[in-house]
Amino acid sequence: MDYVLTHATLIDGTGRDPITDAAMWVRGGRIAWVGPVAALPAEARAVSEQDASGRTVIPGLIDAHVHVCWNGRESVLELVKRDRDLIVLEAVKTLRRILASGTTTVRDIGGHDYVEMALRKAINAGFIAGPRMRTSGKVIAMTGGHGYFIAREADGPDEVRKAAREQIKAGADTIKLMATGGAATPGQDVMASQFTVEELAAAVQAAHALGRTTATHCHGTGGIKNSVLAGIDSIEHGTYLDEETADMMVERGTALVLTLGVANPDLTDVPPAAQAEAKRLEGILDKLSQRMRQSVQIAQAKGVFIGAGSDAGGNPLAPHNFSMARELELLVDHGFSPLAALSIVTRNNARILRWENELGTLEPGKLADFVLLSADPLANISNVRAVEAVYQGGVRVWPPAETLLM
Repeated sequence: MDYVLTHATLIDGTGRDPITDAAMWVRGGRIAWVGPVAALPAEARAVSEQDASGRTVIPGLIDAHVHVCWNGRESVLELVKRDRDLIVLEAVKTLRRILASGTTTVRDIGGHDYVEMALRKAINAGFIAGPRMRTSGKVIAMTGGHGYFIAREADGPDEVRKAAREQIKAGADTIKLMATGGAATPGQDVMASQFTVEELAAAVQAAHALGRTTATHCHGTGGIKNSVLAGIDSIEHGTYLDEETADMMVERGTALVLTLGVANPDLTDVPPAAQAEAKRLEGILDKLSQRMRQSVQIAQAKGVFIGAGSDAGGNPLAPHNFSMARELELLVDHGFSPLAALSIVTRNNARILRWENELGTLEPGKLADFVLLSADPLANISNVRAVEAVYQGGVRVWPPAETLLM
């Protein structure tokens, strides 16, 4: 497939200013050239043209922290009791919804019985529509730790190492560990550290030896410090980050994956099945939200490398409904410019997923994963919801061909 998209405003994800009246030459599923229409190479002028006047082109969004097996409208504690086939079928619908929202790549950071890995294979084979996927398999938790009901429970360095290797054997790209308690598990203290440095380091050694990355769920400061000392690649949430730990993260190159939406849920549309959980979490979320704002300020001031994820599916107040648009809105609300926020959820997230050579920015040589918006997200970041078309590898994957008017 060889075509040139012309007359759009193009935001390339690098943080550079947008190109007005831009052209992007797509050849063989990759980006061959990007620049002003006036500078379009002669060879590109001979191929098919798609006029994108009035639209803004952005890289496909990347969700660095999501749970595609869960619908985000019911408690995971209840969903694990559901028939596995129903979980699979609902997840297929969820993946289409994610893709339609402009998110072309995700990192599933804790699934169910390896369903997410089967879904990844189905997407790669072209059987179903969905985002590109990195997966982590089962989360690893201490016995009775956060998320124990979906976890591979393990205690001690040797057992944690074996648990990590089991996930790699199953096809994991990332090893996810629960380093602190979490609000989604009843009775947990979010400040409590749940793995030692030695236990976490054993998982890091197992993962890095086989070219995989590691991530830890962390709220409390102690768990964040343990993770950094153990060599973990990304801290998820990082709610109680302090200045000392931020300095450690910068020194060691540890990334922080913010999940602002899950701490600031939209409570205007809570389904009946989630009412009780919303009531239980009300006080907890208010406290986490306030503290998260401080952590963001610390991370920005110290220069921590920041990514972002929706945590959609992680609890019944986290639906898969333009969840990365919500994350972008909250990044801006927390002090990032719209341009910086877009770079976080494209370029930065690609690096965290170790996909930066293929994805994340609209530059020559990279895969042509991009979104056409009918409104300017730099004028109002909520305009990322104005999705007109979604492309993967240069091929339009949303909306279906028969409904496209272009």
